[in-house]
Amino acid sequence: MINRKLRRRLRTGVLGFVACIALFWGAVDIVGVPAANLWRLLGEVVVGVAILILLAAIAGFAMAWLRRRRED
Repeated sequence: MINRKLRRRLRTGVLGFVACIALFWGAVDIVGVPAANLWRLLGEVVVGVAILILLAAIAGFAMAWLRRRRED
């Protein structure tokens, strides 16, 4: 049996994924946005978030390095 916390997290993830699919479908079918445009924009967002995570990791490592250096 899956514990309660894991089941809640899994349900939240699945519902978020389904909501994203519904928004994508609504934009293509109801509003009339070309699907190719949405896929391109989704790719740009994924690349942008990856760059942001990388920059935050570099800043975190630099701050930790400076703190260790200052304590020595």
